[in-house]
Amino acid sequence: MSYSLNGTNLSTYGIVPGHSSGSNIALSGCFSMPARMGQTSYEWAESNIEPWVDASEIYFGDRDIKFTGSIIGTNKVINDYLQALYDAVESFTDLVALVTPYGTFSVQVKTIEPEYLVGGCKVIITFREPVVDLTGGTIPAVGINAYTIDGIPFTGFGLYYSMGGGLRNLSDMKEQLFTKYGSEGYQMSKRKSRSFDIKGFIMGSSLADFQNKIKQLYLIFSSAGMRSIVINNEIKITCFAVDGFAVDNVLLYNTGMIADFRINLICTDVSLMTWDSIEIKWDSELITIGSQ
Repeated sequence: MSYSLNGTNLSTYGIVPGHSSGSNIALSGCFSMPARMGQTSYEWAESNIEPWVDASEIYFGDRDIKFTGSIIGTNKVINDYLQALYDAVESFTDLVALVTPYGTFSVQVKTIEPEYLVGGCKVIITFREPVVDLTGGTIPAVGINAYTIDGIPFTGFGLYYSMGGGLRNLSDMKEQLFTKYGSEGYQMSKRKSRSFDIKGFIMGSSLADFQNKIKQLYLIFSSAGMRSIVINNEIKITCFAVDGFAVDNVLLYNTGMIADFRINLICTDVSLMTWDSIEIKWDSELITIGSQ
């Protein structure tokens, strides 16, 4: 698999693609969603958080993409290759194209970190992508499932839930606004909104299918308005995302692609699902059970 920077294959600099930490591909960060820019909400002192989720209020920042590779040879060979790469990078006057098997990205070179070993050198190049393309996704169909986002099953996004955290934690106190001299003071204040961390994995039947599912997740979490997430048909969470999401530990194999997925959500409402009593017959015996 080839990688090129500003039209020059990285092999020109003696660089062989390797594996990023936890992955079997050379890139990391290229599937993650960046965080929002600017102020995304207002935490009123005496009431709940006010989310800013209108389309005109949603802007996204940059992200880092890391490439891991190696150069084989003596220290002189390595130094010559690195100097040629440094000279090329320092000659760039604008963003350049990083072309990879996983997409083409318009980037700056942020850092190049060589780690010298016996007979070779590990090279980690960090690229900064100022403007991330979040377009191209289509929202999957709604359906019946124990885990949903806006009524769409997690699996419609290729997403599988592993665990969540934060909902049971007592959230931090809001800022205390008081003045007292000569001794410790305090003010009784309300609590900040809870946050909810979702950890799971995302899976596609091929690289193209994986990329399509990533774009679907970009679209749902960048859309205006609040998200409604149901967990195990037990908890309904009204929330919004400000930090994007992370996709890492990517594994490409013969029949598809799989990676870890993590997202932190700010909750404006958390409620238990309600159940109505219904009756069914099982072997002519009347049984009363719960139904959502």
